[in-house]
Amino acid sequence: MRQFFSFSLIYLMGAVALVMVVREDPIALLQFVLIQSYLHVVSMIGYIKYLGLFFLIGLWFTRHLGLKQRIAPTLYAFFGCLLFSAAFSLVKTSIPYVVPFYADEWLANLDAALHFGTDPWVFTHSLSDYIPANAVVLLYFGIWSIPAVFFPVIMAITDTDTARTKRFLFLHVLCWLGLGNVVAAAFSSVGPIYYDRLIGGTRFTDLTTALETSGITESKLGIVQEGLWTQYIENGQSIGSGISAFPSVHVGVATVFTLYLIERSRALIPVAVLFLAAISFASVYNGWHYAVDGYASMAVIFAAWAFQQRRNVAFATYKPA
Repeated sequence: MRQFFSFSLIYLMGAVALVMVVREDPIALLQFVLIQSYLHVVSMIGYIKYLGLFFLIGLWFTRHLGLKQRIAPTLYAFFGCLLFSAAFSLVKTSIPYVVPFYADEWLANLDAALHFGTDPWVFTHSLSDYIPANAVVLLYFGIWSIPAVFFPVIMAITDTDTARTKRFLFLHVLCWLGLGNVVAAAFSSVGPIYYDRLIGGTRFTDLTTALETSGITESKLGIVQEGLWTQYIENGQSIGSGISAFPSVHVGVATVFTLYLIERSRALIPVAVLFLAAISFASVYNGWHYAVDGYASMAVIFAAWAFQQRRNVAFATYKPA
């Protein structure tokens, strides 16, 4: 976990350098982010109870190692996660300054073509009578956030398999940095919820109506969606800000965590698959993503995981001449 912390620090330095190059008035922006980061850390205090719970559970899994052997990796992981999150946010918010949003029309057309000429959000909202808005908010901002932000911490506390931890740290970084920064910049896009605001027209007017009817617009999730657009047009920045549709980091993170749970225990397979299916569904339902955003993320993460598995088998069966 020390390497993860060091990488996160380098990542943050690179993110700051990017901001200095591409953003207007970067000094004022970074000062604001520094204040936001402090407030973000303070807000993290609310997660201490969850961290404590993870730690107690982890001690049961790693009781043969003792308490001291878990403390250092956990602290490195925890502070690494905070640095990593801040760096990701800086880069994500800077994407349209490097590559202006351009791919939405192509992505929306591909999305419809893959779903028999219908935008996928239509299928998800056919079930809106059975989906409470608060449940979507809890899933997207609550349940998902713990493995998304603190996945390295979970591994530091509960997993004594060093090889597995390294493999999944790689997948974690691949998801956030590879998909969420690099690929997101290559396919710079805003998603269905912002499509009409960016391009004009009324293609997703019915989606806006559906979100209002379902209660999403008035929920915390809807408020965040509106706030992100405001920050974009005002060139703002805060922890967790930034607009990017393709590929879906939400689904990518869910895929990484699903594969991890499957490796840890076969008994967790139903829970893991349900978690991935729920996040994939919600990402389309709330209008943040095209369905292809999630498909692409799952494909990349599954491919990387399968390559790791195949390489491990090859190393295990290799016998020097």
